[in-house]
Order: sequence, then C-alpha cells, then structure tokens
Amino acid sequence: MVLFAIGISVSVLICGLIAVVIWATFLKGLPGVDAHFSLVNYAEVLFDPITWGAGLNTLSLGVWTVLVNLFFAVPMAWLIHRTNTPFKNFFLTLMFLHILLPGFLKVMGWIMLASPEIGLVNQLLRTFIPVETGPLSIYNVFSMGFLQGLILTPTMFFMISGPLLAVDPSFEECAEVVGATRLRSLRFVTFPLVKPAIVSAIIYNFMTAVSMYEVAALLGGAHNIHVFSTLMFYSFSRDIGLPQYGIAGVYGVILLIPTLIALKVYQSMLQSGYRYATVTGKGYKQKLIDLGRWKWAGAGFIGVYFLLDIFLPFLAVAWSSLIPRLRLPTRAALATVTADGYRSAAVLISEGGVFVNTLELVASVGIAVMLISLAISWIVVRSDLPGRYAIDTISMLPHAVPTVAFAFAVTFVGLLLVRRIPFYGSLASIILAHTMAYTAFGTRSMNASLVQIHRDLEDAVQVCGGSRVVALRKVLVPLLIPTLFFTTIWVTLLSYREVTMALFLQTPKNIILATTIWSRWLSGDSITAAALGVIMTISMGVVISIALRLFPSIFISRMGTR
Repeated sequence: MVLFAIGISVSVLICGLIAVVIWATFLKGLPGVDAHFSLVNYAEVLFDPITWGAGLNTLSLGVWTVLVNLFFAVPMAWLIHRTNTPFKNFFLTLMFLHILLPGFLKVMGWIMLASPEIGLVNQLLRTFIPVETGPLSIYNVFSMGFLQGLILTPTMFFMISGPLLAVDPSFEECAEVVGATRLRSLRFVTFPLVKPAIVSAIIYNFMTAVSMYEVAALLGGAHNIHVFSTLMFYSFSRDIGLPQYGIAGVYGVILLIPTLIALKVYQSMLQSGYRYATVTGKGYKQKLIDLGRWKWAGAGFIGVYFLLDIFLPFLAVAWSSLIPRLRLPTRAALATVTADGYRSAAVLISEGGVFVNTLELVASVGIAVMLISLAISWIVVRSDLPGRYAIDTISMLPHAVPTVAFAFAVTFVGLLLVRRIPFYGSLASIILAHTMAYTAFGTRSMNASLVQIHRDLEDAVQVCGGSRVVALRKVLVPLLIPTLFFTTIWVTLLSYREVTMALFLQTPKNIILATTIWSRWLSGDSITAAALGVIMTISMGVVISIALRLFPSIFISRMGTR
C-alpha cells in the first residue's frame, strides 16, 4: 500500500501539473494577487501576428530537425548494423558518448565557428573572400534545425537500430533472387519493414524538436526569430513589465497540439502493425552486407557526422576557453593563451552555492526517479491493485508534454503557494520539475527489467514465510541492481546537462552549473562560459567512465534511450 500510495501521488502530481498549464490560460493577472478568469489570453495570442510567425518557425524547425535526423541516422544505423563498414565499434562508442557534450554547449561551439562576426570559419573564409562579415550565418531557422538535428540524431539512431537488426535477411535474399539490385532491395524491402520504428522516431524527435528552447534562444533570441518555446519563456521572464503567466500558458497548450496529432497518427499506424512482423518461429541468422570499396565511403559519412556533432564544437569551446578574444589559432593567438577563464570558472563554482546546488540537484533527481520508478513498476507488473494501468499510462505522459510546460506549471504553483510554502525560486522546484519529466524514462527501464524476473522467485519467499516486502528487499532489488544503477546514473546525467527547465525556474537562490554557463554566455563573458563548459564536459566523462567500468553491459545496451 505504501508503493501504491507513491504511485497514486506521482500520478496526481503529473496530472495536476498538466492541469495547471491549462488552468493558467484562463487567468489574467498575477497568480495569488489579482488573477481573474478570462478568455483574453487566447484572444491576445491568436490575434497577435507574432504568434503565426512563431507557429510557422516552430513547424519549420521541427521539419528541418527531422530531415537532418533522417539524413544521418537511417544511413548510419544501416551502415553500422547491417554492413561491413570499418571502425563500427569506435563509431558506436562515440554514439554512446554523445551525451558528454550538452546540446546548448554544442550550439555555443557552433556560434564560435559560424557567427558572421566572430566565427572562426568565417574568419578563415574572409582571408579569401573580401567581405566585412560572414559569408556564413548561423542565425536562421535552417541552422537551428540543422543543429537540433545533429543533437537528436543519436535518439533516432538507437530507436531504429533494434528493428534493423531484427529484419530477416531472407527477405532481402528473395528480392535479389528475383533480380532486384541491392539498392532496390534496401528501398522496397528493408526500409518498409522498419517503417514503424522510423515513423516512431520521426514523431518522437518532432515532438522534442518543437518544444526545445536552448537552440532557438541562442540562435534566434537576439535576431527576432521566435518559436513557441521562446515566446513562452519571454512571456513570464520579462525584462520590462509584469510577467504574463496566462499568455505563457496559452503557448504551452499550443505546444501540446502537434504532439497530440503526432501521437494519434502513430497509434493509427500501430493498428496495422502485424504487416511489419519479421521475427517468427523460424530461426534466422543476421548477415552483413559486403560494401566492397564503398565501405570506406560509409565510414567517412559516419565520421563527418561526429566531426559536426562532437569534435568541431568541442574544439571551438576548448579553444575559446584559453584566449581572451576569439581568433584563429595562429602564432600570435597562441601567445595570448591564458588560464583566466578557468580561474574565473573555479571562483564561480566554489562561490554562490553553484557546486552544492548542482550536486544536490543531480543526486536528488537520480535517487527520486529511481525510487518512484521502482514503486510504479512494481505496482504495474507485480500487483493486482485497481488502477495500476492508469498509473502506468499517466507515468508516460511526461514523454508527450514539453519540458517547458512542466517548468511553467511548477513556477505557477510556486507563485500560488508563495505566502504559505517557500517553494518558488528554490532548488526543490527544479528537483520537482526534473523528477516529473524523467519519470517516464525510469518507469520504462524498470518495467522492462522487472518483467524478466519470474514471479516464482517471490512466491518461494512467501512459501518460506516471508512477506512481499521481504521478497522485494531480498530478491527483486538485488536482481534489479544493474537497472537501478543505470537509471540513477543516466537520469543524473540528463539532469546535470539539462538547462531549459532550470532557466525557467532559476532565481539567485537556485543557480546551478548549466544556468551559470548560460548566464555568463549571455553577459558576454565567453571565455568563462567556455571554461565552465569544458569542466562540465570532462566531469560528465569521468562519471560515464566509472559507470562503464562498473556495469559495462547494462550501461552500453541502454544508452540510446532518452
């Protein structure tokens, strides 16, 4: 009953936060002060021309992101899993380590590379092209979609890897027997069989892309390129005037619309899922396709992706952390190398509670998600309690709700309770938002592992006189240690690198490392921001290295999940 109470409480909290977003759209004024019910928020948003421009930008951003995902992820999944492309293990390891460099740091790195004024690539091109700025510019919707596409490509890669590995090679062999070329076999046999996985990945990444904040804020904020997530943030985090919480809530509701439509399309497709079944009672053996001399072209294609996604932006950030003014790495530039950025970074981390806040945040979120996921998964998989499937469905809702909406709801609740509970602007508000957002991931991981443990083990404990609590503590938890460890570590890393929710909830009392990097960047202190970014990336690498040593098989097998 204690576990059931935890599951019910979390479900109520998730539904409550979603309801708060909807409720806030009908309030005009400051919550808890002069707020009153009204439809004026919808009128202001829907009749504002900025809204329609932001809607078009949001849609374009989602489409460009998915197109970049498809361009890189589908060929890479096929090359790595179905062909004899060289260096596959190395590329797969890089895909796992993709999380080392947070998305907002990659964007900062690309600004250092392709900004029209200071970009290193543009500085190099201007030595050959007589222009004052440019010739490249990163401040447009296409560039935003391109960078989001690079960031989300590993997600699509891992979502389609399993189905690609499960395709029976006999289907392709039959196509070749009747005269189909390898390319036609790939086009008309292999990819149609993994269509559900590809469509699922497209929908998932599109949902993520339209709600992402940091890329649009860094590239579009200063150039009046708005999307719904940035308009939502600017509505209640204004430099001039009072926050417009009702307006922000309307943008949050609008963000749910493309998500619900995408989910409906996917559910309709699942109704004919039997058409894509390829794994039957007959055994089959996976066979690699020999690409011949084209295998090196395949390796080069994969290498280009990692060059764009990891190496170039990280090198730009690392170089920027060593010089006071961004310039090409010449002999004159090397003479200006300094450690001032790292000294400033050390001061910021040690003062102001940044280090303590960050440590408390990631530890609390990791442990909380692990315990909540264990409780909900045990209720769903092991118990016969009423409403267990409803609890499981609700625990999945954070996948369909933009994280910015969760952050907004937590902020709104904090303002309503500000006179009774000192929740608004506290570190606990960020912990709550992160915990609710990552519960879906934790429950999916825990459900899959708990299903694999036979009930007979628990029945044996009860036959010997032990209770269900004893069975849970003595049998299930020890067998689930790898999954518990993985869930805690992975959620800790996600919380460590996440900046969007923390930005929505930040105050001087709850500053963490990710928001410190963001604020130093926006204030023009790029050398300190870059130094903090290098420190953040290296510290994440240390955590992942320890995790790989302790549980290499369980960690690597699951790292593709969001």
